[in-house]
Amino acid sequence: MNGTQSEIKHGITLNSRRDGTVEGVSKVVSAYPDAINIVTSKGALCISGKELKILKYDVDSGKLVFEGEVAAIKYDGGKKPLLKRIFK
Repeated sequence: MNGTQSEIKHGITLNSRRDGTVEGVSKVVSAYPDAINIVTSKGALCISGKELKILKYDVDSGKLVFEGEVAAIKYDGGKKPLLKRIFK
């Protein structure tokens, strides 16, 4: 993929919590029926649910298409807030 991480277009489309598309994917870390973990131009992303599977992943365009029952989509927040780090 051309360009820096911050220049790459990123987007998520989810249809009826059953199928979706993620743009700006630079790496698929893991794919299991209960979670798909990827790295996007905006950070690490976890799609969790049931019967998840990747239907198509185009490395050149960074587009990933998946299906399954989606329960949550969560970005890795990076650093925790200061108070949470102090008061574990």
